[in-house]
Amino acid sequence: MSVNPRIESEEDVQIIKEYTLLPILLDMLARDIEELKINKDKIVYNHIIFYLREVETSIYPELQSIKSKMKRRDMKVLNTDMNALGIHVEYKVRGYIHHFTMLRSLIKAELMTALMKRRGGAR
Repeated sequence: MSVNPRIESEEDVQIIKEYTLLPILLDMLARDIEELKINKDKIVYNHIIFYLREVETSIYPELQSIKSKMKRRDMKVLNTDMNALGIHVEYKVRGYIHHFTMLRSLIKAELMTALMKRRGGAR
């Protein structure tokens, strides 16, 4: 079965979404780790920081894998614009330009889902 190159598949969209959200998650983790360091003399905070660093470390290979997939599928993010409402992404799939927008509430929900998948340690 031949795929119309003008139409991105659901998998293409998911790949772009993950590629967009994972760096946001990394930024949030870094910010939260820094905030928790204020209480580093408390054992519970040290445990939480350790867990967050494991999650952070698990994201980098996943991001690299997504980049490889994008290259194999001839996909590229052209522009990402974050504003108070959310994020707008312009990307190219097999030579055709597409867009998607995610509101802040959806980004938050997606990031919580990504964190919950990783619960219990690095992936």
